[in-house]
Amino acid sequence: MTATPWLIHEARRCGLPALALPLLAALAAAGAAAAGTGTAGGTLAARTLITGTLPVATALACASVLAREHLLELHLTLPTPYPRTVARRLAWLGTTALLGTTVLTAVAATTAQDPVRTALELLGTTLLLSGCALRLTARTGTAAPAAGLVVALALGKLLLVDHAVPDGPARAVPAAVLGALLITTSLRGLARHPSPLIRPGRTTGPDDRRTP
Repeated sequence: MTATPWLIHEARRCGLPALALPLLAALAAAGAAAAGTGTAGGTLAARTLITGTLPVATALACASVLAREHLLELHLTLPTPYPRTVARRLAWLGTTALLGTTVLTAVAATTAQDPVRTALELLGTTLLLSGCALRLTARTGTAAPAAGLVVALALGKLLLVDHAVPDGPARAVPAAVLGALLITTSLRGLARHPSPLIRPGRTTGPDDRRTP
């Protein structure tokens, strides 16, 4: 398979909803933040929307991409290691998340926020939440627990961490390092213990038509 069809194939296997979710969430947050600026509490609300929406959406998309593979047994027989296949699909999500980060950073500059600090916080939070979502999905085989964990972590950050730790590198760097470590260990774990993602009795692909 040449490079272009391979890239298109991996993007299709991600699923269009998961692939578009980070960018759509960023656009929605950017629009809402820009509209609310100048009102009472508008700057705080804009800050919350800009730094919170994209990381949650990206983490949920990562969990969805990992959990939606219904032919894992086939992948385990291919010469390409399955963790590498997952990493390729996550790279697509990373691309859309990066586009969303660019949009939100530009909007932050128009809402009296530091775009550099905003970009750092988006990077750190996105990596941390995505790493947690991937880790739990890899261990349970389903995205539902990961979705609950992502929401809980996002609320914890908003209510506790944001008030206790100043924004900028002090908050973003540890989150980014921990998130990158979780993503790496999750991918390595798929090579050793992929069994939670194997669902017995389900041998058809996600695009198959089923009759009730």
